[in-house]
Amino acid sequence: MYVDIINSGIIPRSLHIWKVKVPLKNKVFMWFVHKQVILTKDNLAKRNWTGSPRCSFCDHYESVKHLFLDC
Repeated sequence: MYVDIINSGIIPRSLHIWKVKVPLKNKVFMWFVHKQVILTKDNLAKRNWTGSPRCSFCDHYESVKHLFLDC
């Protein structure tokens, strides 16, 4: 899953998520992360949220990739 997130390209790689032997709620969460629809501060800002876009842990701009891979 980690490699799929990093190398997200033109080929839809989310099909691998559904083959992993984990509970369904984990598969759905991994799919949300892959599609980058988790409500991180950058996605909230697109919905007219007026809070700070900085990460609470390291003070960089928060995004799905930053929160789950870089931070």
